[in-house]
Amino acid sequence: MTAPGPAPGAPVPPSSWAEPDEWHAPATYWFWHRVPTPDEVRAQVGRIADAGYKAFQIQARMAFPLADYLGPAYLAACRLAADEAARRGLTIGVYDEYNWLSGHAGGRTVEGRGELRERHLFWSTSRGPECTVDGIRPTDVEYLLDPGMNWVFEGGAPRWDEWEIVAALVHDGADVRDVTADARLTAASGEGATAAVPPGAVPPGSSLTVFLAARCATSRMINYLLPEAAERFLDVSYEPYAEAFGPHFGTTVRYAFFDQPHACFFRWRQHEGHVGSSLMYAPGLVSSRTSLLDLVYDVGPGTAARRCDFFEAYAARGIESFFGTLSRWCREHGIELSGHEVLGYVSTWDPTSTIVADDARANFGADHFGLDRFRDRTAVDARNEHPQVSAAFGDSVARSSGRDRTIVEQYFARTLAGTHFGAGRWELTLRDLRAAAIRHHLLGARQILMHAFWQTDGDDREEIFANPRFDFAPGVNYEPWFPYHRAFAEESGRLSAFLDGVRPRTDVAVLYPLRTAWAGGPSHPYGGHVAFWTEHLAREGYGFHLIDERDLRSARSADGRLVLGDRRYRVLVLPAASVVEDDATIAAVNAFTDAGGVLLVSGGPPERTQRSGDAGPLSPTASWPALPTAAEADARLRSYLPRTVEADDPSRTVWRDEARDADGTRLALFNDTGVPQTVTVRPPSLPSRLTRWHADTGEIDPPVPLGGALRLTLGPWELACLHLADGPAEVPRDLVLDSGWTLAAGGPARPVRVDEGWERQGLPRFSGVGDYATAFDVPDGRTDWLDGARGADGADGAGWELHVPEVCTSAEIVLNGTSLGRFGWGPITCPVPAGLLRPSGNVLHVLVASSAANRYYAGTSQQKGLDPSGLTAPPVLRPALTVTAAP
Repeated sequence: MTAPGPAPGAPVPPSSWAEPDEWHAPATYWFWHRVPTPDEVRAQVGRIADAGYKAFQIQARMAFPLADYLGPAYLAACRLAADEAARRGLTIGVYDEYNWLSGHAGGRTVEGRGELRERHLFWSTSRGPECTVDGIRPTDVEYLLDPGMNWVFEGGAPRWDEWEIVAALVHDGADVRDVTADARLTAASGEGATAAVPPGAVPPGSSLTVFLAARCATSRMINYLLPEAAERFLDVSYEPYAEAFGPHFGTTVRYAFFDQPHACFFRWRQHEGHVGSSLMYAPGLVSSRTSLLDLVYDVGPGTAARRCDFFEAYAARGIESFFGTLSRWCREHGIELSGHEVLGYVSTWDPTSTIVADDARANFGADHFGLDRFRDRTAVDARNEHPQVSAAFGDSVARSSGRDRTIVEQYFARTLAGTHFGAGRWELTLRDLRAAAIRHHLLGARQILMHAFWQTDGDDREEIFANPRFDFAPGVNYEPWFPYHRAFAEESGRLSAFLDGVRPRTDVAVLYPLRTAWAGGPSHPYGGHVAFWTEHLAREGYGFHLIDERDLRSARSADGRLVLGDRRYRVLVLPAASVVEDDATIAAVNAFTDAGGVLLVSGGPPERTQRSGDAGPLSPTASWPALPTAAEADARLRSYLPRTVEADDPSRTVWRDEARDADGTRLALFNDTGVPQTVTVRPPSLPSRLTRWHADTGEIDPPVPLGGALRLTLGPWELACLHLADGPAEVPRDLVLDSGWTLAAGGPARPVRVDEGWERQGLPRFSGVGDYATAFDVPDGRTDWLDGARGADGADGAGWELHVPEVCTSAEIVLNGTSLGRFGWGPITCPVPAGLLRPSGNVLHVLVASSAANRYYAGTSQQKGLDPSGLTAPPVLRPALTVTAAP
């Protein structure tokens, strides 16, 4: 049976913090492009473990022969991987699909069971008695080019059969007449269908809208509204995995992981109206034929309510049929269920984004909170290395389900103009990956799931997806900086453990306005309002969660707080929430303000309810008809919420997470810039004992007393885990090492500058490890460098350190034959051991590992400029910073 993960209220003790466990250390997808040999399995599991990962998931990618997926050789290799993982103490999650879109089992779910193939609802409007649906395109799959079309569709194209008329409606404004009984199919083929009503059925000035359903006869994707499709998926996928893994199932193999299960998102030549793509369809889905028209047009004052009625039933049926079926199987077989659905907020703060889906409502109704009740571990998607809401959304959803924190699947897509997103980002640096991971942890991630560790890096053909090299790069193990990965993995795991099992700061609850999403769709302004509030709160350091309307209705209000279990929110934000369920929601909000709570409303208060007509009045503390400015929002927030941390320069983000444990406050700060940032920390109580936990080394400093506010300067991209904080002294002097350098990179050493990368100095296509070397003497009058620095007041200093401000991308530092350390990202600061420096003839080597971009994108259309490589600023030898706490 599976062991439970970390429980809320049980913080990780210092004694186990240095070695984070399998739920806190990063995990990785392990991409397979063919069945591996036994030697490959053993070697690559070893490399995964050596890199600091403590869990992995095997994923067969598009280059993997489809016929081999779930075959005997594949399953035997999976079993061997589990044997090796068990030997090394690693955990496995079952990635439950070929490629992704969980549910099809590489086409085995629908093989011989055509009735389980995806079925869709289309619509068409005309002024005459005839309506046609044709020119149907899978907007999500066609971006995957020919490999994707051939993966999803047998024969590489969708073809349709079993056309049926679901509804035929004649309408003129709010006047809707059902003429379905008079409608007939006049043409039907693999390309589309036409339906007609008698000529006199459509009066002049009226329109006819026909809703047609059809089964995609060539699709390998399933109908998620049918529980029998999920059951068949379990039979042909989960059951073979359980048998293959044997005694590892429930021990080494701890959970199953689903990835973006969804029917394809189709558009067609006649598509128009409110919903952005086709909808999944199954018999019994439609309870009122006339209300279908509300999915296309505004049909009077009841439109919003009827849309909510439809999507509520649609979401409930899909979630129960698919996720409910999987969840029950997993619990019966002693493993947990995790994974993530299609998420509109990937790569952004806006839940209405359309990276994958034209309209997220088409995929289980965008009911992320309702879906999570069938998971044991929440997971979300995150794309690229910039700040985004994914981790905060996942953590919020988990807390609504009685759990906390989330797995964040981190992948990378190409965004340069003229390139394909699937070619990925070979120029990813370990510093950028680290920054993304730290932000995720501070916003609610327990574990980073990397996309991905690769079996092979393919060849030089520029073939997106078909060639592994261009299938969502990077394969991190093919990056020259990968030998430095373990340092990142250990820091990520320790930061996660530091933040886990504590009570988070809960300043603000932001409503996720599901019914507004159902009624308004992705064009509704609520998306921009959610984006504004969540990003502003995150950057300014307010503790916040998104809450569901079900949370709001079940909460109690007391002493000016909205109380949800152990969470107590002082402020409630309604972000353009124009539609709510009924008067009970309005009553819950009014109870909060009556108890002294702070209500902030942007985009106007709710106007309609799903079940009871117009929404009742509210009494907001502040209301803005559109988006407030950041200054306006912060002026209100600061009036009611205390601030523990204030940045000297508020225009530059210092990300933070604050939480309470049994002994005080845990505070994590991350300077997400390339320049030093100074903050003032005001402890919740004084005097305090302050301790620093070093996530990079696992060490914990002895506590120091603090009698007042603390001034703390964070270096570029510095992470500080504090219980509470420390601050550095001034740097009195330094020695800039900017001359006399040579570089050996794939050939003999040559003179080189260190103010720009080697790609601009005659090595434009070299990716790998370059050996920079220089010699230097201690300057005259600086003999104190040999014995350690003295401060300006003559007090003993803290020795000397070597600072490398810019490195692309990872490096090892060797001074006078002694390694000062291996560093996965810059800037690098490492202490110089006492007695290592000499009066003259000091020799310094900086062995820099670049990214793989200039190698793998060479000669292709995927690169719009060479990736910086090597040293791009001179190293500096300087006095080490002494640690002081301001009184």
